[in-house]
Amino acid sequence: MPDEKGLPAFMVSTSRGFLPRKEPMVQLPAEFDVLESILTRMPIKTASGSAGLLAEGKLGEVVLKELPDLSDAVTKYENDLPLMNALYRDYSFLASAYLLEPCHERHMAGENYGLGRQRLPRNIALPIAKVADLAGFKPFMEYAGSYALFNYRLADPLLGLDYSNLRLIRAFEHGLDPSSSEAGFVLVHVEMVKNSGELVEGAVHVLEACSLCDRTAFDTGMRSVIASMMKVNKVMNVMWTKSKPADYTNFRTFIFGITSQAMFPNGVIYEGVSESPLSFRGESGANDSMIPLCDNLLQIAMPNTPLTEILQDFRSYRPGNHREFLEWTSREAKDVGVKAFAMKESSSAGP
Repeated sequence: MPDEKGLPAFMVSTSRGFLPRKEPMVQLPAEFDVLESILTRMPIKTASGSAGLLAEGKLGEVVLKELPDLSDAVTKYENDLPLMNALYRDYSFLASAYLLEPCHERHMAGENYGLGRQRLPRNIALPIAKVADLAGFKPFMEYAGSYALFNYRLADPLLGLDYSNLRLIRAFEHGLDPSSSEAGFVLVHVEMVKNSGELVEGAVHVLEACSLCDRTAFDTGMRSVIASMMKVNKVMNVMWTKSKPADYTNFRTFIFGITSQAMFPNGVIYEGVSESPLSFRGESGANDSMIPLCDNLLQIAMPNTPLTEILQDFRSYRPGNHREFLEWTSREAKDVGVKAFAMKESSSAGP
């Protein structure tokens, strides 16, 4: 068996679906205590309930004054892939908060967002570039690897993934309070993806059944796909009770991307990484792998529109194992002819 630390944090399985293979790492090694300290003090409302650095407009100053370049510490632990994913999460939170802090201040004053900071300092840019490469992500916040699916912890490990037992690890606004809209926005996504194991299992059974021309097994697999998505939709329907729409814009500022955003008209210079500006899309639930799995399995073609061009680009903003599984599903569905096999029966073909 390979060393657990040598396995990527994300894999695809019938037990955990598209969630990380183990619960996300919370505690960082002592070498990263200063990073932990800044992230603990960063949210608008900290875990203690006091005003944090973003509330006081002091994050940028503290980053430049207190945070060393911890690239050497990253190198020390570079073979520990779950830790690299945790560091990617933490540096991506810090990078987004640093770049977008001025925009948040203007927004709260009732002004336009204006420009974000146009340069990411070396003490963030170098480590995030390194951990992103090691963990298999781009050096900016992503949905699965940082903002949502690797950003929860269990209040009581014995109670598992029940929604009431989920807490955020990192937050921008009030998210460390589990009743907040920011926490609800993220944790409802985790609750949805909790149901993806049955979806993965059903999809694999459908493909196997098609290859064997076994209609009974095919129908069983499809029932699993439908059952899992019904559970996902049921959870999704509670989103706006857990996360109030009126609160969304207060933490939305920090999950903007760089690409095509007026705050970063020329991209962002990552000091010590690239002399040319870099540009990345922000995190989005559209990066989730469940709907693309259904599309690929059922051979649903996308139209050519500006939105679908963005969705095509989003495919590169997923964990490597997710991308590989989705690509494999697409190939297999075409090879065994899932759609044609389904349409042979009137129950699938419809009127």
